[in-house]
Amino acid sequence: MGSVKDLEISEEPTEEKEGEGVFEFSDRYSVFDYGEMPDKIEGKGEALCLMSAYNFKELDKKGIESHFIELEERDRMKIKVVNVITEGASGESKNMMVPLEIIYRNYLGEGSSVFRRLDKGEIEPSDLGFDSYPEVDKKLDPPIIDFSTKYEKFDRYFKNLDEVKDHSGFDDEKIDEIKEKALEVNGFINKRAEELGWKHLDGKMEVALDRNGELMLADVLGTLDEDRFEYKGLKLSKQMLRNYYRDTEWAEEMERAKDEDLPKEEWPAPPRLPENLINFVSDMYKAACNEWTGEEHFDVKSLDELIEEDYKEL
Repeated sequence: MGSVKDLEISEEPTEEKEGEGVFEFSDRYSVFDYGEMPDKIEGKGEALCLMSAYNFKELDKKGIESHFIELEERDRMKIKVVNVITEGASGESKNMMVPLEIIYRNYLGEGSSVFRRLDKGEIEPSDLGFDSYPEVDKKLDPPIIDFSTKYEKFDRYFKNLDEVKDHSGFDDEKIDEIKEKALEVNGFINKRAEELGWKHLDGKMEVALDRNGELMLADVLGTLDEDRFEYKGLKLSKQMLRNYYRDTEWAEEMERAKDEDLPKEEWPAPPRLPENLINFVSDMYKAACNEWTGEEHFDVKSLDELIEEDYKEL
């Protein structure tokens, strides 16, 4: 069980063969690593599942393999399941999740973690290929590929590729292969976003090694939870919820709890969302799913109508 989706395993993976399972998407949401928040966003799980299934199918047409098998129901996705090995991987490994999260960045929006890392001195502009401090919302050409840990208490960014290689056990060739895969996925999402008039700021993805040691896409990608989009001034992603909480005392209390390394049971409880925001975000996820997939999965206003009629009331 995860913060947002659950995994049911029907066939366990072995060292030599992938297993099978089902992702069941929920209406839960999570921000700031807290885990399950107190409210539900109706329809969110179905919207994420349908968007991600669409992306995997379209990427498959381009020869980009993934763990996706088929859509069982609107909120259930059948997938290949591999082993989780948190350390000791190498270029000879196979049939396992890669213990990395790969982030592709086309813009550095106001909520980007890059600015926080720069301001704290954790990285320098040169670590990202910049001559000076980067500008907010300036298009990056080429995009930045960033890496963070997976399976740690909190995701931790790497400063450079040497740290990525040390953590993963992979050599330059395998890391370059992962970066190329991320650029392909990012290019696909960019193209679809441009067709809809959306601005694609950034996103994240995960990869696994199949039974032959070849890369395949894993988990979920190209949704409003994994990627950040903007459309006509609307934060078309989970960023809308992050921004709401960022202005609360709870966000400050959470930062202190993390800095003090308090156990999770001592973290402060988050406030509930206002009902009008819950309803708007629910409709936003549904409308975005309709437009992204090109199918009317939900009986809901268009994004244009939501922005014109409801967004200003928040």
